[in-house]
Amino acid sequence: MNSVIRVMVTGAGALLGQGILRCLQPNREEYYIVTADPDYRSAGHWLGDKAVIIPMAKSTDYLPKLEELLLHEKIDILLIGTDVELPILSQNQHHLEKKYNVKIVVSGERVIEVANDKWLTAKFLKENDFPFPYSVMASNKEEVLQTFGDDSYPLFSKPIDGARSKGIRTILNRVELNEVLEQPSNLVIQEFLPEQDGEFTAGCLVLNGVCKAIVVLKRDLRDGNTYRAYSYTDKTFDHFLSSVAVKLGVEGPVNFQFRLRKKEPVIFEINARFSGTTPLRMMFGFNEVKATIDFYKRKLDTLSYQIQEGVILRTWSDILISKNDFDDFKASGGMIDPQSHEFSFKIRNV
Repeated sequence: MNSVIRVMVTGAGALLGQGILRCLQPNREEYYIVTADPDYRSAGHWLGDKAVIIPMAKSTDYLPKLEELLLHEKIDILLIGTDVELPILSQNQHHLEKKYNVKIVVSGERVIEVANDKWLTAKFLKENDFPFPYSVMASNKEEVLQTFGDDSYPLFSKPIDGARSKGIRTILNRVELNEVLEQPSNLVIQEFLPEQDGEFTAGCLVLNGVCKAIVVLKRDLRDGNTYRAYSYTDKTFDHFLSSVAVKLGVEGPVNFQFRLRKKEPVIFEINARFSGTTPLRMMFGFNEVKATIDFYKRKLDTLSYQIQEGVILRTWSDILISKNDFDDFKASGGMIDPQSHEFSFKIRNV
């Protein structure tokens, strides 16, 4: 029987971190799970074997506390559940892996930099002859006006480092464009990609430089997050997405979000990590979290999966925690064998 793998999941309070934790549940007996998050109120703390409160990633105490946990908990593999942790863990990956004999699932620093910056994402795509969204930094007013004429509306303005549609503004005319250009900002102005063919989100898994799996879903958004997802079995986009992932130099998971321009996929966002739709791909038939752990820690190089057709409608799931347990965790900052009671929806058979 395979030995238990000790997994740490950060960002236990984030949608991403909780999605990773959900993907660990079908093979729960294979893992000892340590959850980490700065907030004692994070729901993910109650979904593992041990929960620990850690400093914010931007704190000077973050890395020392993480190293302490890697050592004392004998972590085999670290899965990152927030965007803000990616740069610091990418910068320190090789040092931490060597010192603590741990695998940190993160791409290199340049990959993180490009993926975290909407302007650099578009620039990378353009320079490598991939379809790209026409983009100009708002600080370059002259170039914006030269690039986008009066027939270009609507346009998007968005922060270069934004996520989940935060800070996006739709620009409908020249007056609104001037309002954006007159304010100092870190905004990028981009073309509005057509919506009639829908929006797509793709999970790719690149292991030792080889793209091992691609799963594309169509999706509907609410507040920047996927709330309906549809299986998409057409392999039309796979070669393109694989080429982008390998050219960028991804190692591990990467998420591409794209729309179609004249039937051609145009990527407008790259997330060099697992994504909010990672657990949805598991439901459709591909558990990229398990596949990642199996590759790095069990040396399993062959992936076998089949995507089933269907639609996922997302719902809230609630857990109840006793006041005593909640207060104890708040006071101590650590908890072994957290206990909670889940209240999930159950559809009655008719």
